[in-house]
Amino acid sequence: MILGTLILLTGGYLLFLYSGGIPTYLIVKIVLVLLAIPLGIVGIKRENKVLTVLALFIFLYVYGVAETNSLTMNKNEPSVAPISNTTTETPEADAAETAAASPGFSDAAQQEIIASMSETQLANAKAIYTQVCATCHGEDGAKGLGGAALLTQSQLTLNDRINVIENGRGLMPGFGDQLTPQEAEALAAYTITLKK
Repeated sequence: MILGTLILLTGGYLLFLYSGGIPTYLIVKIVLVLLAIPLGIVGIKRENKVLTVLALFIFLYVYGVAETNSLTMNKNEPSVAPISNTTTETPEADAAETAAASPGFSDAAQQEIIASMSETQLANAKAIYTQVCATCHGEDGAKGLGGAALLTQSQLTLNDRINVIENGRGLMPGFGDQLTPQEAEALAAYTITLKK
């Protein structure tokens, strides 16, 4: 009962923070937890081992779904090169990837990225960023809610940013199923323009 309540509370809080469309796996997780709690209570009260074990297996399945963001509990293979070995996949690393300025992202490089994007691409990328990313990263990329990377100081390359956008990292969910590859690339390029 305590486990189910904690899952519901933390899940409700994360759902409140979630921006963008709610994925199917998240809805299924919520329904299964709401089913497993009373099933477990009834199983324990009536000393029915079958119901109790079934509730436990449902909780374990929900945990697996939560870890993989997939109902089949299979992590998607990355569609681009993996993130370099110098970074890790923890929210603490996301916030800590704000080391000294990278020579690859000078003011001239930022201006070149903006210039290479058409006005429509830039406007679309900004609209996607506002809808999907601004809740945690902030309008200017400096919010860092829940350990989100400070995009104003991030040292990730364009390909690494695309990979994170499509596949997620740490607490950040992947948006590869919601964005086209072109949108993910434009969004990644837009995040570079937030660098100070």
